[in-house]
Amino acid sequence: MYRAVGHQAEILKAIRTKICLANPREALWLKETALAEEYGVSRTPIRHILQLLANAQLLHTQTGLGTQTTVLELNELPKHFEIYGAICDIAIGVANEERAPRETILALMSVHNTLLIDEDRSPEAFIDVYGRIIDAMSQMITDPILCYAHQAAFWRLIRWRVQEVTAEVEGSWGLAASNIQSAIDAATQGTERDLLEISGRMGRSHIDRLINYYKVN
Repeated sequence: MYRAVGHQAEILKAIRTKICLANPREALWLKETALAEEYGVSRTPIRHILQLLANAQLLHTQTGLGTQTTVLELNELPKHFEIYGAICDIAIGVANEERAPRETILALMSVHNTLLIDEDRSPEAFIDVYGRIIDAMSQMITDPILCYAHQAAFWRLIRWRVQEVTAEVEGSWGLAASNIQSAIDAATQGTERDLLEISGRMGRSHIDRLINYYKVN
């Protein structure tokens, strides 16, 4: 999804984390000059990274004003989850009836091991864990347009979920551990299609929790 490599990829990941940590219902303004100074690079790579994030609908550029996070409307939250589920259904429909790639299985096991060893339960760690999960899942989606849509829809859901994670630490991380174990089971015992079905369930299972959370926050 993101055509950034090396140091630029790390900067993109850091800025994406900033976006996910911000309240999705409020605009966070990002200034090229400030970001370039923060990460010790020129404005050119920052501009490229912001464009990539804008292509994924995480950012929105207003002429003459600058770049801000895309504001999400609460009444569209259920639709965002439905869209992610629909994209997963398409991916399932065209997936191979073969075992998941070895790289995907190893990546998921690595995430699982991280949860067992690392006690960090911060929102930043949550974003990193799910970023690694979606990267692993995306290895099975060979169509570039479908893969791009899958990742973009996923990151929109993460923006909704991070706020809840801050308030419901134990429950959110417990659900993450359960999701990862289900994904590993599907990857090692089933097919690519089975694993993508788990990915779809990960999205659909959070709708009611999030709606209840945002009703009082």
